Amino acid sequence: MSARSRPARGVQCHWPPGASGAAAGVRFGMAGNTRSVRAVWLVFAVVLSLLGAAACQRSQRRTAAEESLARAIAVVNNEKISYEAFQNDYQLFLTRWDPFILHDPEKKQEIKELLLNRMIEAKLIDQEARRKGIEVDTEELNARILALIASREQGETDAESIVAQEQLVEWRRKFRRRIIHEKVVRQEVIEKIRITPAELRSYYNKQRQRFYRPERVKVRHIAVGSRSLYNRVMNLLERRRKFTSLVRKYSITPDRFADGELGYVERGVLPEEFDKAIFKMSRIGSISPRRRPVQTQMGYHIFRLEGRQKEGLLSYRLALPEIRKLLMEQKQSQAFGKWLTRLRKRATIHIDNDLLLAD
Repeated sequence: MSARSRPARGVQCHWPPGASGAAAGVRFGMAGNTRSVRAVWLVFAVVLSLLGAAACQRSQRRTAAEESLARAIAVVNNEKISYEAFQNDYQLFLTRWDPFILHDPEKKQEIKELLLNRMIEAKLIDQEARRKGIEVDTEELNARILALIASREQGETDAESIVAQEQLVEWRRKFRRRIIHEKVVRQEVIEKIRITPAELRSYYNKQRQRFYRPERVKVRHIAVGSRSLYNRVMNLLERRRKFTSLVRKYSITPDRFADGELGYVERGVLPEEFDKAIFKMSRIGSISPRRRPVQTQMGYHIFRLEGRQKEGLLSYRLALPEIRKLLMEQKQSQAFGKWLTRLRKRATIHIDNDLLLAD
């Protein structure tokens, strides 16, 4: 095969295709009018060339777009973050928040930088998990998925929505990754946090106003839709049937999943009709009076008093669990930030700013 007829490599467009053969055919069929044939062929060749150039340009544009998607927008310790993955996350963000930033290019660029930083941090945590040998096997993954579905079935949201927007395999991959990240952060950050007794006492002394409490009562609640059901439940309670079992059987409000417990509440949190009933109750374990049922648009309500706290400052002992929780949250945030900073300092990170700034 001669060099002239050797197939070209890469993206090349030659128009018109097979021109010499086509020209020979035309000359053969119209030998009597060579000048006219040449003119027709010249116009024909020009049109084909223009059409071919346009098609070639479209092909090259598609190829350039594909090459951009295949490029890495960042490289973290020799591991690539593809521009395609970045664009997927960015477009997903825009579908949820675009109305708020549609006409603000600066805000869009801030979002891009924020998303890329999050992807870089996730990649760093992936690498640290591998370095520490932290994994999630199939058995653990399945157990966590079942627990997640069970929590959704108890009223948080529809269980089917867990995988509504993604294919199951991809969702499992992302969920496994999230569990791995939780494990490595717990091991490398949370379990290393220490809170001393002196810190706990100091926080209480400096933040006393935070632990001032108005009068509060702790109650359980049954709601039914009719007076006849109200009377039936009250009859059962008078026969010393367990309140929580009646909640699960008869109550129609979402708190039935917590055995009717509303926790400690202060005045003004619940509807006024509730406050009038529950703050008049004094004996722990007592039931709201049968002869004065609490009625709202939802139906009829029955309450059981579980506890009472007087107005005043919580003692250090009672405030201790809340103080410990608040300090742990503060220290976790600080420790996590410092840990990520150390991972970044040890890492080699390259960012393609041309892709980051591209529309």
